[in-house]
Amino acid sequence: MRLSRAQLHELVWSKPMTEIARQFGVRDQHIARACDDADISRPPAGYWQKIGHGKVVPRGTLSNDRFAVGDMIVIEVQAGRSLSRHSRSPQEEDSLHLTFK
Repeated sequence: MRLSRAQLHELVWSKPMTEIARQFGVRDQHIARACDDADISRPPAGYWQKIGHGKVVPRGTLSNDRFAVGDMIVIEVQAGRSLSRHSRSPQEEDSLHLTFK
């Protein structure tokens, strides 16, 4: 999965992460982690329920403090290998590798 920060930000504010994960064949935790590592705001708990009930809820903004809007994020998921920059629990079956280009 390869997206710019701006594309990933738009994606996570346009539909739930579970749908995005299904679309790209990764886990929703991988999408959330990519957002956190790339300083991309995510919808708070209850956001999609409020939207579903017709409420107007403000969208988060994309911060440019640490990364540029056009920086590319590559999300690679590989079974059985620990490639991530952060430690992960041994219960997880796959690992996440984030690359910023």
